[in-house]
Amino acid sequence: VRKVKAAQYVAAHPNQACPAKWNEGAEALTPSLDLVGKI
Repeated sequence: VRKVKAAQYVAAHPNQACPAKWNEGAEALTPSLDLVGKI
C-alpha cells in the first residue's frame, strides 16, 4: 500500500520524489544537486 501511495504522490507532484520507506504525510524530496551525497 505504501508504494502505491508513493506512486500516486509522485504522479500528482512531478517535481518531487519519495525516499525509501516514505509514508503518506511524510516530507518528500525535491531533487537537486544540493542532495547529492547527503542521502
